[in-house]
Amino acid sequence: ARRTKRDCSSRAARYPRNSTSKRGSNTSNCRKAERLSATITSVIPALAIIVGALMGSALGLIGTGGAILAVPALVYIFGYSAINATTASLVIVISTATVSVIPRFRRKQVQIKSALILWSIGLLGNYFGVQLSKTISEKALLIGFGVILLASATSMIWRTFQKDLIAKKRSTWVLPLAGSLIGFMAGLFGVGGAFLAIPTLILVFGEAAQVAAGTGLALMILNSVTALLFRFQNIQNVAWDIPIIILVSAITFSIFATQKGAALKSVTLERIFAYFLFLVGTATLIESIIK
Repeated sequence: ARRTKRDCSSRAARYPRNSTSKRGSNTSNCRKAERLSATITSVIPALAIIVGALMGSALGLIGTGGAILAVPALVYIFGYSAINATTASLVIVISTATVSVIPRFRRKQVQIKSALILWSIGLLGNYFGVQLSKTISEKALLIGFGVILLASATSMIWRTFQKDLIAKKRSTWVLPLAGSLIGFMAGLFGVGGAFLAIPTLILVFGEAAQVAAGTGLALMILNSVTALLFRFQNIQNVAWDIPIIILVSAITFSIFATQKGAALKSVTLERIFAYFLFLVGTATLIESIIK
């Protein structure tokens, strides 16, 4: 809005006083531009609330997955750079996962020891992910994030058509690879990696599905806090007004949705969200490639 006013003032100064028709036309155009700018400025907070509501509803009704929408929303709706969007996403992941993990912790569905083991294995991958995020091109980062979205959606869709995953035999060889990859994704893309963490906790540690989901949230918090500390210098470069609105909205709606979620069919909701996530991932991938 300030830029519009400066532009209008400079245009008015270019025309002499006897050029009333030109001045009148430019004044009218400037007023229209100022009104449009004011409208856009007022709509942005509303859009942030809607994005947060969608994320919080997914988190409350399904239990996971909502925060992964933060990066594409910040980039394509609010014009953030990829590095700033992934940094802001970490704060959103930490906050929403903390809200979600508290009731699961009270129900004894969180194994802190398992989360700490996976987190410690992923520390090096987390560090290298953060360093790569500082040097990789924005196009490559967004293409990679599109792939993560598609992988997360595919994993979610696959789980809805399967019975509960049970580890008949613990696959310990998966541990170093999965732990490093989960940490790397948190560092590079600013995501929790629940679609990979939950199967790992079941197959390697033999956790029940509900316990794996709760422990996965604890792991997301640990990895995201670590990645945020590694990105400490970039925190000051992020405009935090929009992410904070999204965050507050997401937490508010997740609390409300958690109360209503028990009465709804979680499999159907998860499948709907997974298809939506697949569409967002496809759009992100196509947009990133042709950009």
